[in-house]
Amino acid sequence: MGDGTQVTGLHYTDRSSGERKSLTLSGIFVQIGLVPNAEFLKDTLEMNTRGEIVVGSHGETSMPGVFAAGDVTTAPFKQIIIAMGSGANSALGAFDYLIRTPEPQKKQQAA
Repeated sequence: MGDGTQVTGLHYTDRSSGERKSLTLSGIFVQIGLVPNAEFLKDTLEMNTRGEIVVGSHGETSMPGVFAAGDVTTAPFKQIIIAMGSGANSALGAFDYLIRTPEPQKKQQAA
């Protein structure tokens, strides 16, 4: 429901009783989608039963050198600001990984 400029309430049907109800509101949070869009990685990275990419504290995945961030991961609280912070965390994790991992050419020259 709305008054033409803002949300003023919500009409919904109670799933248990089938009863139609109304609730007066002064605002809402919109949630877009519940299923992560990562199915194409299911045979590549470790994923949980909900289809989220399992990540460590630095955004690292089960494949060395691959990092993930945001709502597609096991990070809790799927909100844009948290996804942005998760992206920054994963970028720093990837940077740390790259500076600590020897380059293939350096390995060959050292041998």
